[in-house]
Amino acid sequence: MISFRTFTEKIFDGQFVKKSPQDEALEVLQIFGKMVDSRKVRENRITLRKNVFALIKRPMTAQNDGYIIVKVTEDQGADAIPKSDVSSKVVRSYGGNDFDVGDNIEISIVDVYAVSDDNKRYYIVYPPEPSMDAPLELPKDDDEKDDDAEKGDEKDANALFAKIKSAA
Repeated sequence: MISFRTFTEKIFDGQFVKKSPQDEALEVLQIFGKMVDSRKVRENRITLRKNVFALIKRPMTAQNDGYIIVKVTEDQGADAIPKSDVSSKVVRSYGGNDFDVGDNIEISIVDVYAVSDDNKRYYIVYPPEPSMDAPLELPKDDDEKDDDAEKGDEKDANALFAKIKSAA
């Protein structure tokens, strides 16, 4: 006879398979029959412009469900303000009944999982890279050592200057 502990170990081994949003979007686009380009598109490098298609996911839906393909209809000057919401029209709804084809919705860059120019070849959207422009902070111990060394150098320089002055 099998014990309860053995039974639960066989049912659940403690390993959840967690997919990133990018992995899930890639899988979903392949299921939908869309081509996915391997180039990475960063969230902070794109702008939602008129006539661009986007794959978005309704919040609080299960994996591989609740996806919507929209077409941006009005970008409202998105070139100048990349963080603003844009108007879009639902082209195709996969799962759920809260959005129908032709409905107008507002989306922003953070809602987008993939983008396309022609609704055939999609580019997966990745989060922005950490900035390399941020200044590196030195540990305080190094700063204190540097300050002590500078004070010692100043004392040596003053002593040398005093010797030269007295010799002249």
